[in-house]
Order: sequence, then C-alpha cells, then structure tokens
Amino acid sequence: MKRMLLAGVAALGLIGAASAADLAVKAPVAYVPVFTWSGCYLGANGGWIGGRDDYDTYRWYYDHGDYIRFPRSFSSNESAGTFGGQFGCQFQSGSWEIGGEWDWNWSGLTEDTTLSYLNSHDPINQTTHKRVDWFSTARARLGFAWDRVMIYATGGLAYASYDAYTHVGNAGYPLFFRGGYHQNRFGYAVGGGLEWAFANNWTAKAEFLYLDFGAFDFKSPVEVLFPSIDFDDWHTHVDAKEYVARIGINYLFHTGAAPVVARY
Repeated sequence: MKRMLLAGVAALGLIGAASAADLAVKAPVAYVPVFTWSGCYLGANGGWIGGRDDYDTYRWYYDHGDYIRFPRSFSSNESAGTFGGQFGCQFQSGSWEIGGEWDWNWSGLTEDTTLSYLNSHDPINQTTHKRVDWFSTARARLGFAWDRVMIYATGGLAYASYDAYTHVGNAGYPLFFRGGYHQNRFGYAVGGGLEWAFANNWTAKAEFLYLDFGAFDFKSPVEVLFPSIDFDDWHTHVDAKEYVARIGINYLFHTGAAPVVARY
C-alpha cells in the first residue's frame, strides 16, 4: 500500500513539473498598435505656383467714318514661389480614407507681358500685368492607404486675390490708355498627392493642384483724346488658370485608440 501511495505522489510531481516547464517555454502575447490615419491635422506647405493664362486685348475707334478694331491675343507663362498652412480632418475605414482640408497660401506669382506693334501708322507699346497675391482652397480628399503610405485624390472650391491692368501708350503719350482690375475670385481646384507617415503623429506629403478661376474682363479708359478720332476704351479679357506643385508636413492628432494586432 505504501508503495502504491509513493508511486502516485511521484507521478503527480512529474505531471506538475512538466506543466510548469510547458508554461515557461510559451512566449507572452504581444499587442502591437496598427497605424491609423483617422484624426485631425495641422501643417505647413511650400512649393511652386505657375500661371498659364490666355489674353485677348482690343479696342475700337471711329476714324474718318470707319470703326476700326485692333485685337491682340497672347499667352503668358510665369512661375513663382508659394507657401502657407493647412488644417484638415479625416477618417479611415479599412484601407480607405475620406476627409476634408482647408489651406491658405501666399503667392509670388506675377506676369508682365509687353507688346510693341504698329497701330495703324503709330508705334504702340502695350503692357498687360497680372498678379496673384494669395489663394485658398477648401477640398474633399479620398485616399487609399497601405499602412503608413497613402495616395489620394482631392477637389473642391478655390478662392484667390487677383490684380491686373493694361497700360497702352506711345512715344508721345506713355499712358494713352490706363485701367485695372482688382477682385477676389472663386474657382475650383482638383489634384492629387502622396502622403507618408514617417512617425506616429507626423506625416509628409507631395501634392499637385490645378486651379481654374474662369475668365474676367476689364477696361482701360482712354486718357488722351484727339478731336478727329473717337476712341473706345481698351478691353482686356483674361482666362486665368494656375498650377501648384508643393510639399508639406502635418502633425496628426489621432482620435481614440488605434486598433491592435496580436503577435506571439
């Protein structure tokens, strides 16, 4: 009997030791946070803005019984620097991200085009000027993410401050016609970009935007009159389109707890 009891105790001891050994070998469960794009962000950007504008300028005047029209059409391509800031919020579901962004940007874009030609028999010098002082956009964003890398398309409303003028003269009268335009204009913006989360709360992006502010017209009234000639104002028609290529950095304020995955 004693021998049987001793054998049972020994067997129980061996089973307990084996279980303890099994527990010692198993690694603890590790929970690793998964990055999420959900949240609001605040950031800064800088880059390049270019203009691709089409101009039509003309005037009518009555000379010895005939109305004569002198048109001039041309395009202007200039570029300059731009910088600004942005604020946005977004939500991620699976690999898809949807959100909205607002930005405001200073612009150094100035376009000056000077033409010299013969108007009837007189040499004419014409200067047409356009400047974009600042622009702002309010856009929706739709993105697709691979963990910390996301591509996105964006589009929405654009708003910008435009200054323009046309001055026309000749050797005798440097400012024969003079007039300008200053307005804040609405338009639209479309584009896309690539964003990378290089830290848990920091992202960097590269972005391209096309801005279309439509067409506008203004007149440059005549400043000098001759008794024999009835002058009309000088007319300027501008079709304003801008392009923006820039990079930016954002600080992302995550909302709530990010999902986790278990690793063994």
